[in-house]
Amino acid sequence: MMTALLVTLLVCFVINVPIGFALAVAAAAGVLASGAMPPIMVPQRMVAGADSFPLMAIPFFMLAGTIMETGGVSRRIVHLATSLVGHVSGGLASVSILACTFFAAISGSTPATAAAVGKLTIPEMVQRGYRLDYASAVVASAACLGVIIPPSITMVVFGVVANVSVGKLLIGGIIPGLFLSLLLIFTNWFLTKRKAIPTERKRNWGERWKEFAEAVWGLMMPVIILGGIMSGVFTPTESAAIAVVYGLFVSLFVYKELKYRDLVTVFYKASLSSAMIMLLIAAAAPFGWLMTILQIPQQVSQALLTLTSNQSILYVLMLIAYFILGCFMETGAIILLVVPIFAPIAQSVGIDLVQFGVVTVISLAVGMATPPVGISLFATCGVSGVSIGPLCRQVLPFLTMLFLGTFFLAFVPILSTWLPDLVMGG
Repeated sequence: MMTALLVTLLVCFVINVPIGFALAVAAAAGVLASGAMPPIMVPQRMVAGADSFPLMAIPFFMLAGTIMETGGVSRRIVHLATSLVGHVSGGLASVSILACTFFAAISGSTPATAAAVGKLTIPEMVQRGYRLDYASAVVASAACLGVIIPPSITMVVFGVVANVSVGKLLIGGIIPGLFLSLLLIFTNWFLTKRKAIPTERKRNWGERWKEFAEAVWGLMMPVIILGGIMSGVFTPTESAAIAVVYGLFVSLFVYKELKYRDLVTVFYKASLSSAMIMLLIAAAAPFGWLMTILQIPQQVSQALLTLTSNQSILYVLMLIAYFILGCFMETGAIILLVVPIFAPIAQSVGIDLVQFGVVTVISLAVGMATPPVGISLFATCGVSGVSIGPLCRQVLPFLTMLFLGTFFLAFVPILSTWLPDLVMGG
């Protein structure tokens, strides 16, 4: 049964079968090879895997992000970021990074962040003297923050798979996300300080306040979401539904850039993205169930712990595995396949699972900007029209800083655990 399961999965990967279908087909092959299990177990396990209340947050967060993206929030966020950092060296690129940081706190999605911010800032950067491939690399690397800063769909998936508090994971991503944003701004400043690229004029505080007042309605969404979770007024899943209602109110009645005729397109885009994620989760359920029966996670855990029981070495090995897998696989698939193996190892050597979850999501987010399968790279290419080769070369300095930042966050756990423990208890 194990041979049928793993060989079928490998063959599906080789012939480029979508990961969701590959997992379901491999699970079906394993069940059939067992000779003792009825095939009906596969769809039953798929339904059971998707039947989870926390997973309801995924379509709601996707819908909220799509609504705010269409409703004019991204343009106002870019204007606010310009007023804050547009005057520093490499200012417009720093604006892109800061705008991605703000928009990540609204959309919870890397492709949505790359598309919404890239459409506005990449043409402006090229017009001001930036190279197209460099401007695209800035957006591609900063868009990774979309799955780190809450609301984060990837955090929700990790919480469900590893049985960790989704609320703590969402709150735990705030400080690391801001830290990585500052790292990217510093990297951009260092790379551009010797180039003769014009900066924006420095805005006075009156102008900055005006831009803030324009963008404040959009910026209030993460405040409402996190405030409600921290205060215990509503759960992370309920907060996602509230985000949708708030997003509709702001886009329809405050900014008035979302029209009723646009709602069909908005709901279609959000439902399509949500269906892809939910299908992946459902297909991974029977696969994970068979792996548990075959004790594959326990065998891998024992092999690693036999190799070494040192917490730091194991942490480094798991991070390296995440980085390598992130080059070739989609983030959700990695969580569903690898986290059931790695989470027990982390817990057995005394790593806090909330901190481990945050660092896991960060390492997989970095993979989104890593060739050859980085979704952030392809989303940015679609927006800017740049070729993938030049983009990959320009993104390397930013990836290097993100790699270093991930290891720093892994070995300074207080940055991920202090805020969740403060507001939700240790």
